[in-house]
Amino acid sequence: MDNSEQDETSILKVKIKEGIGLAKKDIFGASDPYVKITLIKGGGNMEEILSKQTKTRKKTLNPRWNESFTFRVNHATNKLLFEVFDENKVTRDDFLGQVQIPLYIVLPENANTWNNHKDYILRPRSSKSRVKGFLRMTLAYTGGAALQSSQMGDDPDWEMVDSETASPRQEDTTPLPPGWEERTDANGRVFYLCHNTRTTQWHRPTAAAPDVPQRSGSQYDRARANYQARRLLSHEDEPPAALSDGAGQTVVQGHQPHDAPSDDPLGPLPAGWQMQKAPSTGRWFFINHNTRKTTWDDPRKHNTQVDELGPLPANWEKRIHEDGRVFFIDHTTKSTQWEDPRINIASVGGEPVPYSRDYKRKYDLFKSHLKKPSNIPNRFELKLSRNSILEDSFRAIMSVTNPDLLKARLWIEFKGEVGLDYGGVAREWFFLLSREMFNPYYGLFEYSATDNYTLQINPDSGICNEQHLDYFKFIGRVAGMAVYHGKLLDAFFIRPFYKMMLQKPITLNDMEPVDSEYYNSLIWIKDNDPEDLELMFAVDDESFGQTRTIPLLPNGADLAVTNQNKEQYIKLIIDYRFITRIEKQMNSFKAGFSELIPLNMVTIFDANELELLLGGLTEISVADWKKNSAYRGGYYDNHIVIQWFWKAVLMFDNEMRARLLQFVTGTSRVPMNGFAHLYGSNGPQLFTIEKWGTPAALPRSHTCFNRLDLPPYDSFYTLREKLRTAVENTQGFEGVD
Repeated sequence: MDNSEQDETSILKVKIKEGIGLAKKDIFGASDPYVKITLIKGGGNMEEILSKQTKTRKKTLNPRWNESFTFRVNHATNKLLFEVFDENKVTRDDFLGQVQIPLYIVLPENANTWNNHKDYILRPRSSKSRVKGFLRMTLAYTGGAALQSSQMGDDPDWEMVDSETASPRQEDTTPLPPGWEERTDANGRVFYLCHNTRTTQWHRPTAAAPDVPQRSGSQYDRARANYQARRLLSHEDEPPAALSDGAGQTVVQGHQPHDAPSDDPLGPLPAGWQMQKAPSTGRWFFINHNTRKTTWDDPRKHNTQVDELGPLPANWEKRIHEDGRVFFIDHTTKSTQWEDPRINIASVGGEPVPYSRDYKRKYDLFKSHLKKPSNIPNRFELKLSRNSILEDSFRAIMSVTNPDLLKARLWIEFKGEVGLDYGGVAREWFFLLSREMFNPYYGLFEYSATDNYTLQINPDSGICNEQHLDYFKFIGRVAGMAVYHGKLLDAFFIRPFYKMMLQKPITLNDMEPVDSEYYNSLIWIKDNDPEDLELMFAVDDESFGQTRTIPLLPNGADLAVTNQNKEQYIKLIIDYRFITRIEKQMNSFKAGFSELIPLNMVTIFDANELELLLGGLTEISVADWKKNSAYRGGYYDNHIVIQWFWKAVLMFDNEMRARLLQFVTGTSRVPMNGFAHLYGSNGPQLFTIEKWGTPAALPRSHTCFNRLDLPPYDSFYTLREKLRTAVENTQGFEGVD
C-alpha cells in the first residue's frame, strides 16, 4: 500500500459477539459454527485483501464468540464479507449464511459506538441455500476523522457536495419547511427534495435555509470546462458524451438544475436521471446515470421512460414517429415495425411449462370420465364473507354429507356485494380460499427448505390445530372440486406431494430441489464409507424448540450405519422426511380429494402433469400472453396504448403479472396449455382489452369474460401507474360480472 492509499485509510475494529438462531444441518447433528471475515477491495474487481476467522463453537445454534478483529480499510471502496460455516471434518463445511457490509455505510464519525451492537440478518448466496438467524456484531472506527474529499476522486466530470453537507443526519425534531421532503438514496444516504424548485440537497433545510443547493465553485468550474472541451469534439446533432461516474457517486432521483423549467407538467425525472443544458446551443439534454449515456429525448415522454427492458438487439434502433408513436428500425433487413423487438423474444417472461405431447390426449380422456351425477340440484350455492372465507367455506363444505352435491354448478356470493356468478366469482373464490388454506400462518402447511413459495405439509399441524385432520380432508375436497370444475389452486407443492397423490415411490433425487444441502449429505453417504460419522438409524427432529430422537427402526438409536446398510438408511431417511411424519395428514387430504376425483383416475398423469392440473403454470409467459390476446373498441395490436400496456406488463415482476391476471380473469394461474386455453363464462375466451372511459378513469375488469376495460391514456407513465393502482386496490364485483 503506497503513501497515498495509506492516507485514505482508517482503522476499523470489528467485534463478532454471537450468532442467534442459526440453521441446523441435522443430518450430522447440531452445527459447529465459525465465522470467516474477508476484507474486499470493492469497485469492479472485488479483489480479496485479507481474511480472518473466529474459533469454532461446538454443537450449538446460538454460538457466542466475543472475538475482536482490527482492519485497515478504505471506507469509500472496501467491503467486509462475513460468512458463517458449520465445520465438518469429513465433508466440506456447510454454509450457514452471510452478511456483506459496504464500509461507506459505516461512518467514520461513529468512533464512540463500541458498546452498541447491531443485528445483521444472514442472507443466502444462492436460491437453494437454507439460511436463517443473524449475527450480532459491532463495527467502529478507532478515530472519528471525516471523509476526505480526495476519497471521492478527482474526476472533474462529477459535481460533488462538500463533506460537511454529506455528513449523516443529526437528530432534529424541527419539521421540514413547506414543500420539502426527506428521502434516502440507493446508498442509504438521506437527502432532501424541494418540490417548490425541484432541487435536492444533502443538509436538512430550516425555515431560513436556501432552497437551492450551493455548488462547489472549483469543482463545478472544472466540470464545466472539461464538459465544454469534450462538447467541441462531439457532433452537433448528438447530445453530449456520457459522463463517467468518477469514484462511484450516486446522483439522487430526479436531479434537475436550478434553471430547469419550474412549471414542467411531466413531473420529476425517473431515478438515476439528470437534466442539463448544452452550453453551445442552450438545448436541454438528459443523462442516464444508470447506463452512463445521454439523450435528447426526455425519458418522461412517449415511450422513452427509463428502459428496464434492457438494450435493443444488435443493429436495431428506436425512433419516434411524427404522431408520437414509437417505431423500430432493423438496419440488418432495412425494415421498420411498430412492435418492440424485445417483446417478441419468446424467452421474455419465461416459456410455458413444457408438457408431454400426449398431455392433451390424457386430459381429454380424464375429462371424459368426469360425469355429472343425475340426482343432484342444478347448482351448489355458497354465501360467505371475504373476511372469514376459510371458516365459512370449511363449515359449508364439510357439512355436505353427499360429496356429489359439490359437483353441481358452483354459485358463489360474497356478502355485501352485488354480482352474478357466471364463472368469474367462482374462480376468485378458489384463488382467495387457496391463499388462506395454504397460508403457513394457520400451521397446516409450511414453505419448503429452499424457498418461500413451494409448500409442504407441516408435520406439527396437530399442535397448531386440533381439527387439523378435518381441515386436511376439507382441503382435499376443495382440490377435488377445483379439478372437477376446471379451476386452479393458487399453490404449488414439493414434488414428493404429487408423487404421494399418484402413489409413486419417492427417490433420493426428489430431495435435491427441496433441500440441496441435505441431499448432498446423503449423496456423500451413498458414495463413501459413513462409519467415521458414527451415525445411527435415528434422526433428530426439532419441534417448537425441542429436539427429540426418532428411531428409523426398532432400537434404531443403537444400530450403527455402516457401508453395508447405508442404502437402507438413506431410504428410511427419505421415507421419514416425506412420508412417515405427515402420513396422517396426507391420508386425510387424499380421502377428501377422492370423494370427488378417484385417485386411480389421476394416475394417468406424471408428477409434472399433476402439478399443471392443480395449479397451472408456475411462470407467466408474456410472449404467450400477448400472442393470445384480443382487442376491441378501437384498440389493435400496434395501437400506442396497447404498446404501452405490454411494456408495463414486461416491466412488472412475475408476482405483479400474476396479480394483474387475477384482476382480469379471477385467478393468477394460467391454464395447462397456456393463454390460448383461457375460459370465460361462455366457454373459450381469450384475454381481451377493450377501449373504454376517459384518461382520468382507472381500468376496470370483467372476470367472467376475461376482459380489461382500458382507458386511452396519454402517456406510458400514466398508464402504468393507473394500472398498478387498479390492480393493487380494487377488490370485489360491481354489477353483472
